[in-house]
Amino acid sequence: MEQATLITVLVVVAIGMSLVALGVAFYPKLKREEQGYPLEAEVEAALLPVIFQGICSAYKLSEQAGDEVHGRLAGVDKKKVAASIYSMLPDQVDGYDLSLIKRLVPQERFEQLVQDGFDRFDRFFTEHRSHFARLFEAWKTENA
Repeated sequence: MEQATLITVLVVVAIGMSLVALGVAFYPKLKREEQGYPLEAEVEAALLPVIFQGICSAYKLSEQAGDEVHGRLAGVDKKKVAASIYSMLPDQVDGYDLSLIKRLVPQERFEQLVQDGFDRFDRFFTEHRSHFARLFEAWKTENA
């Protein structure tokens, strides 16, 4: 191979590898959870009451399962129930049109918001478990 051709090939390979390295370095930043759209944080915050309703609905169904079939919904089943609320979103949430909400918050992001909301609830419950245990023991005593 001629020296000029070899240098050209090496330069092209070096540039290509540099682009791959830049892609590897910046991909996590490009794929971060928040997309940076205007109003994204506000729309997600507006969805929190709806997300809370989904989580509570899942627990009510689990309670119903316990009453009727003496079993509970598994965590994955409760998660499906809560995530299904996405298909039931009203035409407006806190003044935001449904088309805007679904454009800014796709199903996968909604499911992550549901998981985040549940995780916050679970952390709260775990941190205050002794308080709830005392309430439960008092209830058992009163209803024995």
